[in-house]
Amino acid sequence: SFIPPITVATTLSFFIIMSGYRSLHRETLGKYPIWSLAASPALKKKSASSNNDWRIFAACGDGIVRGYLVGEKSLETKGDTLDASACTLTANILFLGKEQEVREEEDPMMVLGCTQVQVARNYVGDDDSAGDLVVASMDLAGRVRIWQLPEETDGSNSSSSSNGEEEPKKLRALQEFDVEQATGTCMRIVPPKISGVGDVSVAVARLDGTVAYIATGLVTPKASTKKDPKPAGTILETWGKPGSIAMSLAWHPSKKFLAIGRQDGLVEYLEDKPHRLIMHHTPVRALSFTPDSYLLVTGSDEGMIAIWDTSRPNPAMVHHVMDAHSSTDGGNGCWILSLAVLSDSRRFVTGSVDSTLNVWNVGQIDRAMHTFSSDGAVWSSSILQEPPRLVAGNNKGGLQIYSLEP
Repeated sequence: SFIPPITVATTLSFFIIMSGYRSLHRETLGKYPIWSLAASPALKKKSASSNNDWRIFAACGDGIVRGYLVGEKSLETKGDTLDASACTLTANILFLGKEQEVREEEDPMMVLGCTQVQVARNYVGDDDSAGDLVVASMDLAGRVRIWQLPEETDGSNSSSSSNGEEEPKKLRALQEFDVEQATGTCMRIVPPKISGVGDVSVAVARLDGTVAYIATGLVTPKASTKKDPKPAGTILETWGKPGSIAMSLAWHPSKKFLAIGRQDGLVEYLEDKPHRLIMHHTPVRALSFTPDSYLLVTGSDEGMIAIWDTSRPNPAMVHHVMDAHSSTDGGNGCWILSLAVLSDSRRFVTGSVDSTLNVWNVGQIDRAMHTFSSDGAVWSSSILQEPPRLVAGNNKGGLQIYSLEP
């Protein structure tokens, strides 16, 4: 077969196309693994600052949730769009339980680590920048903690007020409760914009295979003057049937529909009627809807990606990739541990135990668009939609920030 020669023009064209995918920041947070991450815009008025500030929340193996403020200079300020030094990471909040303390000397392997962190705006409308920010975590023992950051937490000069030498603020949980029979590894906040006015809730996977829909003790603003919230830890509903345990959960972007990835490889889509999506044969640890709600992307331990069309009355698989992440010894595919979708509903990123993150396009699914490397198994990833940034955490405590500019 004919292989075209590599020319200067070809190389330059490739650089221009791929220059938007680059590493912006790498840092080791500690000796503990980073099990879960969430990225969110900074909590401030849009006109309050010219800095492109945003937040990272990290659930760590030592049992602590850590909050970081990311500062990026504007294009006008930094001039060179490829200047990675324009990105800074400042630890500014330690999210603690009501009686939890930070034990710097303790061996992180001896702690029931924090496996999950989720964030959502406490606002029922379509404005994703409105409302206080609800932060929820869960540890391996099944203990859920809830915090709430006011809408204007970061003020008008959030990044300039922290110089890296100040001690992070300690913030105690508003609510704390244990979920009986929780797996300790799978939880999702129910976004108020899809649950509607009333109690703010979390969905928690349980050892019998069901998913508990549980009150956090908070209510949406419009409901706060009408009724008291249900006590934190109250089970409001139970989803699914007993069976294989849930390894991953994803909420539909606009409706109270739930996708569940199970240990036996089954994917369930619970809408007006339940659907069983059969393709995987190993645990499905990662899944996510595209923001336009048309597709559901799933990833499993055999390294397979499957893409399902959920806009049909009976959802169907439309694409799949075998060995999307491959083992270095030439064996079977590697576990897919994390999956995050961009706002264009076309691109998504998978993270794997093979220490890589692959960027995919649903229209060109035969091969990855780009591959980022990590210093360890990528257990967690999250995407900030604007500007498009990928945050990844690994089992060695490493945190990386990448640009996903098209």
